[in-house]
Amino acid sequence: MNDRRLSRTHDRRHAQAGVSLVELMIAITLGLVAVGAAMAIFLANRKSFALVEGVARMQENARFAVDMLSRDIREAGNAVCGGNLTSVNIVSPNVPSGNAWATWDRGLVGDDWNSGFSAPTGSSPLQIANTDSLLLWSASSGGTPIQITQHTINTGTFTASTTPGYIPDDVVTACDGSQLVTFVVGSVTNQTVGYSNGASLTKAIAAGGFLNTLSAELWYVGQSTTGAASSLRRISRSKTTGSTKNDEMVEGVTNMQIQYLVGDATGAPAATAYVDAASVTDWTKVIAVRVTLSLATQDSVGTTGSANTTVSRTVPLAVGIKRRLP
Repeated sequence: MNDRRLSRTHDRRHAQAGVSLVELMIAITLGLVAVGAAMAIFLANRKSFALVEGVARMQENARFAVDMLSRDIREAGNAVCGGNLTSVNIVSPNVPSGNAWATWDRGLVGDDWNSGFSAPTGSSPLQIANTDSLLLWSASSGGTPIQITQHTINTGTFTASTTPGYIPDDVVTACDGSQLVTFVVGSVTNQTVGYSNGASLTKAIAAGGFLNTLSAELWYVGQSTTGAASSLRRISRSKTTGSTKNDEMVEGVTNMQIQYLVGDATGAPAATAYVDAASVTDWTKVIAVRVTLSLATQDSVGTTGSANTTVSRTVPLAVGIKRRLP
């Protein structure tokens, strides 16, 4: 009886015994391996997600930059009347000599780094070194055209069909089927728009022509104000003097290189090769522009084990100038 009771007591003690130290170490090791594997999968997925998201955002930025640049380059020098019009510019006498914005009827002017009117060099956001810039004028992409009912050269006035919203110092174009006049608004009285420096005008704009504001836009790669290292920026101006508007258009653009195709007197290509801005002697003969944009992901994706790894792409773009194509 006592032996049977002792046996049952021994069995209960044996059943209540814990795991050994070896078993505990093995269990911990297996748990750590499982956690490590899960962590490795999580980190790999996180890197993959960052890569996909960064590249997708960069590609979207590239499409946006290409769309905007294509539109502005295509419309360079264009007017609401269209066609290959004879240009008469009476703005320049109102602007100090050497002002990059002065000759408002050139359509476009390019600039290699630091060779001319490179975008802001004395105030933020600065232009990124060794990048090109492009200044474009257009009277067809902005504003609402207003019909001209009369142009009187002797008094230097246009009479419009409705009261325009122009103010003195605005740069405006007047055009009909044969010519395009670029002038600075001197005064606006009801439907009458006055200007000065019209001595060079010998032919009036025909009734039925149009008035429209002329805008200039300078594209360049400059310092970012939203976190990216650099961005594609645009300075806009519609007056001969006063402040300009500087907008950050596309983040993550690190470089912009621009070349130009020059045409002959008939508008046909004078050469088959695109050239740098320094080689262009007459900007009114440029018929196409080739832009090469470089973009990079804004966040490091670490795809090669480095915390500072980014992905970059180069995007080529060639655009013909609508007004000058044969």
